[in-house]
Formats: sequence, C-alpha cells, structure tokens
Amino acid sequence: MFAKATRNFLKEVDDDGNLISVSNLNDSDKLQLLSLVTKKRRYWCWQRPKYQFLSVTLGDVLTEDQSLSPASAAVGLDILSSAYPAAWMRGGNLSFITRRKLNLKDPVLQQVLERRNEVLCVLTQKIVTTQKCVISEHVQIEEKCGGMVGIQTKTVQVSAMEDGNVIKDCNVALEIPAATTIAYGIMELYVRQDGQFEFCLLQGKHGGFEHERRVDDIYLDPLAYRDFAFVDMPDAGLGTSSHHGSLHALKQVTLRLESNFHPFVELPEQQQTAVWHLLQMVLFDEEFLVALEQVCDDVASGLWSPQAALAIGGLKAAQQQDLTAFLGLVGCRVQGERPGPEDQISNQKLFATAYCLVSALAEMPDNVASLLGICCKLQMIPTLCYLLHALSDDEISDLEDPALAPLKDTERFGIVQRLFALADINLERMQSSVKAIILRDSQVLPLILCIALSGLDALGREH
Repeated sequence: MFAKATRNFLKEVDDDGNLISVSNLNDSDKLQLLSLVTKKRRYWCWQRPKYQFLSVTLGDVLTEDQSLSPASAAVGLDILSSAYPAAWMRGGNLSFITRRKLNLKDPVLQQVLERRNEVLCVLTQKIVTTQKCVISEHVQIEEKCGGMVGIQTKTVQVSAMEDGNVIKDCNVALEIPAATTIAYGIMELYVRQDGQFEFCLLQGKHGGFEHERRVDDIYLDPLAYRDFAFVDMPDAGLGTSSHHGSLHALKQVTLRLESNFHPFVELPEQQQTAVWHLLQMVLFDEEFLVALEQVCDDVASGLWSPQAALAIGGLKAAQQQDLTAFLGLVGCRVQGERPGPEDQISNQKLFATAYCLVSALAEMPDNVASLLGICCKLQMIPTLCYLLHALSDDEISDLEDPALAPLKDTERFGIVQRLFALADINLERMQSSVKAIILRDSQVLPLILCIALSGLDALGREH
C-alpha cells in the first residue's frame, strides 16, 4: 500500500520520471544524501530497475579518507519538502571528487562487482513529508455482465491529518510519520578498472563498470524476444518503448510474439491446463504475482537475492505450494519444498516464455491483472487479440466481424474499454465499428498489454 501511494504521488508531480518512489516504509531511514545505491538492470525492457540501499556513503569507499558533507536546501511544498545537494555539486566539489578513486577492494564494492548488470549510484536528492500523513486503501466491488463476474479493484489515497483526526471510512489505513522519505533521486557512476569514476550528468549517459559484459542467463529463442531484452527502462515513470507508439507497430510486434509463445501451445494437455489454472489464480492475487516475478528474476540471473526469500516468506503455505508447482510446470527444477538458490532451469525455452508473460503481467498498472482475469473467465482473450490484429490502418475494426461479436455487449465492452484505458489505449465503440487510439505516443504500456494478451491466448487456446 505504501509503495502504491508513493508511485501515485510521483505520477502527479514528476512527469519526467527523474525521481524514484520508496517502496518500503522501513527503507526511509536508510536514504541519506551521498549514500550509495545499486541499480539492477532487469532482463526485459518493460521491467523497472530494482534498487538496493547500501550501508555506506560515497566518502566511505574513496581511497583517501576524507568526509563529504553536501550542502542541502530544503524547499517546502505543501506537506512535502525536497533536499537537493545541487549547490555542493556545482561548487567545485564535483571535480574534486572525480579526481579521486574508489577503493574497489572495499568489501561492499567487492560484493557489487560480483553481481551482474548492476550500476553504482549516488543518492543526490530526496523528498520527505513535513507532517504526519495517512494512506487509505479502498476496496470497491463492481458487478458486471449480469452478475456473472465480480470485479474487485483497489484505490489508494493519501491525505494529511488535520487536528490529529483520521478519517476512518476506509478498509485499510497506514500512518506515515513526519520526516519520512517517500521519493529520491540518484546519479549513476561509471567506474573504471583502476577505481577512477565519473558522474553520468547528461541524459543518455549510463553508468556501470568498465569492460562489464552482459550475460544472457536464459535462452531466448526465437529472435523476437531479443528485441525486448536489455533495453533500459527509466528510473521512474512508464518510459518509452523501442517500438514507436503506433498501433501498426504493435500489430507487427504481436505477430512475431505469436510464434514465440508456441512453447505454451506445444505443452501436453494436462500440463497446459495446470499452468492455465495457476495463472488464473495469479491474475487475482497481486501478492502472489509480485513474489513470482521476483523468483523468476533470480532464477533467470542465477543469483538468489534476499528480496526473493522475503517475498516467498510473506506468502501463505498454499501460495508457496502453488508457486513451487508453477515453476516446476514451466521448466524450473525446484530442489526443495520451496524455491531456493539451488534451483535450476531444465527447459530454458519454456521458462523464458513463462518469465516473459509473468514479467509483463507484473509491470502492468494496478487492477490490470484482475481485469485480464475477468476477460479470461469471460473467454474474451481471443477476441481482444483478434481486435488488435483486425485494426485497419486508420485504427478501426468492423463490429460486424463475427470474431468481434462479444464487443457488442455493452457491459463486456465496458470491461475491455477499462482494461485498454489502463494501458494507454482509448477504445471507442461506434455504431458498427471500434476505434483504438494510443493516448500517449511511444509508451511501453500498450506493448506490455499486447504481450500479456498474446501469452494468455497461447496458453488458454484449448480452454
């Protein structure tokens, strides 16, 4: 709930995506200016980077022992304030620092170097609350399609306390103390083999370690998957896709994806049915989906993280059993009673296919997964895939096409329209046709929706 609230706040105040939301309330105290942060680049272009806060500052890992104390200016913004070390960066200290070297033999940096696809960053700014706030989560249940399906959606709201009173007309409430960091900004470092480093000040300049090579840990075949591998997402916001934002471009992508999801189609009927039913549960269980993506990340990279163990530990026993069963069905050999660092991939092509679908579902906005689950129950996934293929060059599909007949139902169309809107696609039904327009050019969300629909269609084709 805290993570959703901070993400929603940044959507309102940070259009450029320069800031990163704090996902865990317990991490707030760790965020000190000039402290070091690692940024892990993910496998697929739609996956946001992951961050880990280190226990040291930049000054702690320099070869010469000299403390660094940034000058920060507090700016009050209603209930929020920001601290920027910009004056310190501009005042000659930047060139002074970059003339020195990092001690690459420092134990903390040694552990960072052992990992792959991680970038060392410095925390340069943060936004903190200036007074106590309350996050409330409202659960709304809507009946659609003549009562056949109940859609449960969640809305997260943030409000400041007034006179110490908290509004209690909500399902869940979480109190945020004053002086809590809710967002922060970083600057990447490019580190050379001798320990010299430079700040990545310009847009498009990326950090990392000299001569570092990215390793494909899972087998991606056929070629279309590689179009999406190792393309950096921005630190915040939804970013842009490498495929320009026209529906025609998305149609070309989905045509290639159809062949890439063939491992699902080729599964034995019993195994395919088991994977399909488990995915139905995943679509309606956000906690399960988050844990599943984290585990898939670690299995793919070959490095087991504390975050994966924490995510699994937060699941109920039945959820852990389902997670283990899912991994076994998609080509991961689980050694113990639940996933762990000893696990190995036994079918790389099948695991890559499942990992692609799971990551796409996990990166979609709130409520999209549950809406996809509703569309699965209503057997509308093939209709939606056909809709994207049937769009003409002027982005219109003919409703008289028998394959699009389900969209004539007002309530069903309302669900689909809401689903597409969350993926930045405006769907408008006219008298005898449907028109689709991408709301914001070159956004990655329409691409993720196409991937999710293609994967679900391939897996559920027999159901």
